[in-house]
Amino acid sequence: MVSTWHYKTLALTHGTMGVSKGKINRPNLEAELAAAGQEGWELVHFWPDTSLHQEKDGHLLIFKRPVD
Repeated sequence: MVSTWHYKTLALTHGTMGVSKGKINRPNLEAELAAAGQEGWELVHFWPDTSLHQEKDGHLLIFKRPVD
């Protein structure tokens, strides 16, 4: 059986995750991960300090969950 997936990205700007570039506020990160997990999302990749097209730079998280 072939699995199919939904994918979701979450961009966390430096103000959300820490006071400056290169710093991560662990409690905020854990809260974001817990919220996504409650919705069935699994974190599959984390890109710290990413340049985001036409958005504030920040951390990019990629999630997946099975298609029902």
